[in-house]
Amino acid sequence: QLLVVILSSPPPRHVRARRSQSFVLRVALLVQVFFLKVLLTMAAKQQQQQQINIGAMPMEQLNGLREQLQEEDRFLTNSYSQLKVAQNKFSESREALKSIAPANVGKQIMVPMTSSLYVKGALADCESVLVDVGTGYFVEKSPTEADEYLKRKIDYLNNNCERLEANIHDKRKNLESVTMVMQAKSRDQKAANAPAQ
Repeated sequence: QLLVVILSSPPPRHVRARRSQSFVLRVALLVQVFFLKVLLTMAAKQQQQQQINIGAMPMEQLNGLREQLQEEDRFLTNSYSQLKVAQNKFSESREALKSIAPANVGKQIMVPMTSSLYVKGALADCESVLVDVGTGYFVEKSPTEADEYLKRKIDYLNNNCERLEANIHDKRKNLESVTMVMQAKSRDQKAANAPAQ
């Protein structure tokens, strides 16, 4: 989970216990971002190379190409969804950060322990927050610095989402072209095999 944890003291025991789970989730997200970058790089290289005449390819190769494009589309779509979820978490954290103000010190708040468990608490300090920067590490920042950090993360994810969206669009256009060629070849093959009347 990517969110700002607002505490005025070191992380409680439940946060430390969740670090291993959070670490696994962050590593999975980092691995997906890495593979996403690899796929985007590969796609850019493929676009720079000569285009292949898919009309001249046999049906077996076309079928293999279609399956490859479908798999890449599924992976990119899944990655896009996960990046959007991460972006939404950062946005939610930014919204929560707005309530860290001197006027709210001492007021009752609900502190998230898990995604579905909250406990009552009180805002003890508005001068600093602990920001979860990944792999179980927290950095103390002022609310302004935390907001700038979250904004940078949101912008970074937004740029990656835009690039990924364009790549998904290109993959789907290629997949549609391959499918159309396969359908045309299938019709031609049926017409050639049909007995003359």
